[in-house]
Amino acid sequence: MLIDCLRLTLGKHFRVELTPSALESGASQRERVTKLIEGCAFAVVILDGLRPNVVFEYGVLHGKDKPVILLKEEKATVDIPGYYGDAPGLKYNPVEIDVDKCFWDIKDVNYARWNRFDLAGSVKVVWEEYSKKKDKIEGYIEIEEPRLW
Repeated sequence: MLIDCLRLTLGKHFRVELTPSALESGASQRERVTKLIEGCAFAVVILDGLRPNVVFEYGVLHGKDKPVILLKEEKATVDIPGYYGDAPGLKYNPVEIDVDKCFWDIKDVNYARWNRFDLAGSVKVVWEEYSKKKDKIEGYIEIEEPRLW
């Protein structure tokens, strides 16, 4: 799972800030993530592995009442190896992310299915979900539907 915070800039454009790459050595990660979330206009949360750090970040977004575009990768499974590191010979059956079971406390939130291998479909789904949030995003900018080709 990945969280992109989008911050409205002075030029009326959004600047994407990815929470992992915005972290700095020697600084509090939790404080930095919280500050990024406090300053963002809205966030895109991608359920593609259900890692604990992103579940925490989603909770902060909820607590700060930030609009969220929630996308679930169609073939997403729980990132079990991520919990165990490089455990040699780890055998497991992939567990598909079921929002109603794995993310039960937010199941009232509608999410969009997304397929990372379908570029045109991905762009369309993000645009559609963004357009639905116009009444919730401070500084919302009307964007024409993108056409890749």
